[in-house]
Amino acid sequence: MRNSLLLVLALGATLTAWAQGKRVHLYESDMMVWRDMVAHVDQGIVRMGNSWRGEVVFTLREDGMWEEMRVFQGFSTSTLDLVLTLRDNKVYMGDSHFTDAILYTIDDDKIHRGDSTFPMDVLYTLREERSLFGAQPGVPVWGVYRENSMAWSDRVAILEGMPSEAEVIALLLATGWL
Repeated sequence: MRNSLLLVLALGATLTAWAQGKRVHLYESDMMVWRDMVAHVDQGIVRMGNSWRGEVVFTLREDGMWEEMRVFQGFSTSTLDLVLTLRDNKVYMGDSHFTDAILYTIDDDKIHRGDSTFPMDVLYTLREERSLFGAQPGVPVWGVYRENSMAWSDRVAILEGMPSEAEVIALLLATGWL
């Protein structure tokens, strides 16, 4: 009885830490071995590898006034280091508002090239997976698939956690997949 109570408390503490820390991990395989983590997001900081000392690739910052998410190069929030702006399910280059600066469109768990939602322009599809072997209990797992495919052989990455659109884009950019 005591061991099961401790297990429930530990599981609750783990899920609370995941929810509060807003941590998202990116793996290449569904084994999800901690040492093989490609990149992760922790409190708006995108780092390579699994360590808090890993190279900082991007910093994510929400602009509540304009309902935008901004992605900055490195550990910076200077406008000189602004790389992308996410607004209205579109990813803009820098701080542009012009349609020719739209790099990606996010629609129904799909990432499209440019200002398009045509099936031919789908780059990646995200799908919630069943709990995988290496996943933390109760933490959602997402598969990232090439184009419009759902075939296991077309899966390029696994995301562990509840990523926002900006976190998915930043992680895929950090790894060179976008």
